[in-house]
Amino acid sequence: MLLALVALMLPMSSPPASEVYKSVDADGHVVYSDRSSTSTAQKSTVRVDEPDPREVARNAREHEILKAEEIQRNKKQSIDDAKKAQQDHNRQAQCELVRNHYYALKDARRIYDRDADGNRVFLSDAEADLKREEARLATVAACGT
Repeated sequence: MLLALVALMLPMSSPPASEVYKSVDADGHVVYSDRSSTSTAQKSTVRVDEPDPREVARNAREHEILKAEEIQRNKKQSIDDAKKAQQDHNRQAQCELVRNHYYALKDARRIYDRDADGNRVFLSDAEADLKREEARLATVAACGT
């Protein structure tokens, strides 16, 4: 009786096996399937061993850690991208401001400053040209062109 019980338990405890067929398609690719696609397909038996539960648990923990690290990297990348976009916007706004000032000076017939009382003091042609050149250089520095 004990021997019959052991004989019945042996097939249950052995790892599951399945039959697979190996064939080559028209493009030369090797194809594995559970159904024969041609009469020349080779029949193979594949044994699947059950994984070690400790190894599965270790892999799951490692996967969770890697996923958490990836989420952290993605958050940091998003923050860095937002900072870079804000810096680009600020740089563009500064460029527009400096460029508009230069165009205003370039197109003006007479350039003036204000004195302490708020009165206009017109610049000489040489001083006006110097102001225009300073504005042009500031535009090149802010805009790159």
